[in-house]
Amino acid sequence: MRHSVSIRDEIGEEVESMAEEEGLSISEFYARAAESYLKRLRRRRAIDELDRRGGSIDAHGDLDEALGDIRQDDPERP
Repeated sequence: MRHSVSIRDEIGEEVESMAEEEGLSISEFYARAAESYLKRLRRRRAIDELDRRGGSIDAHGDLDEALGDIRQDDPERP
């Protein structure tokens, strides 16, 4: 699939530099970045759903502690 996007010059320059250092094409670099971001979004949505259903889940152990651990792994999660 092909997409055209516009990004700030300084980001594009850094991407080009990092992709070259990592031995990746620009396309592969952006594809990996998008995959990583999508994974974080899916995870965050799953956490939000667990939070929403929190009162109705019958779980063994401490659900709040488990959710806290998951949140700690997500640097963009407040």
